[in-house]
Amino acid sequence: MDFLVIDAVAVQPEYFRIYEELIDIGLSQSVSDLVFVKKPHTLSYAFEQDGISLGYYKILSTKAAATQGVTIFTLHKQ
Repeated sequence: MDFLVIDAVAVQPEYFRIYEELIDIGLSQSVSDLVFVKKPHTLSYAFEQDGISLGYYKILSTKAAATQGVTIFTLHKQ
């Protein structure tokens, strides 16, 4: 998997799937703590892949992956 850029932070996800207006992305705990910080004015995060904007997404849910230390985030396009 190539790198994704989430709010100007380049990350290499453990798992990535995009379909229609949803994204499932698996990130290690250290990466998710860096990328998905609490924001005072918005809950949306900007996604970019290969220099192309995918849009802004909001976290719908999180769940533990089968791989220890990885969290799967489901996000919806805003």
